[in-house]
Amino acid sequence: MNARLRPPPGAYHRSAVNHALAALFADLSAARAADRQARGARQPAATSATDSMRLVTALRACAAGLELHQLPVPRTLRDELRLRRQLQSRP
Repeated sequence: MNARLRPPPGAYHRSAVNHALAALFADLSAARAADRQARGARQPAATSATDSMRLVTALRACAAGLELHQLPVPRTLRDELRLRRQLQSRP
């Protein structure tokens, strides 16, 4: 009877992965919202640059987290990261 109550092998690992990735994607959503707000508001460019850097950092963290767990990085995330990196390298 106790065998039924035990989670399947690897369930604890999957749960930890789900929580870790959920936290990374929550940070990404927050960074996107902050970047969108900074671009829409009339604020100094320094704030906008900080929010853009935060977004790039969150994109990198999400991609690294997915790769760490051998999960595919969505094409849209990969493309957005490449675009943001190119925009940052411009003077």
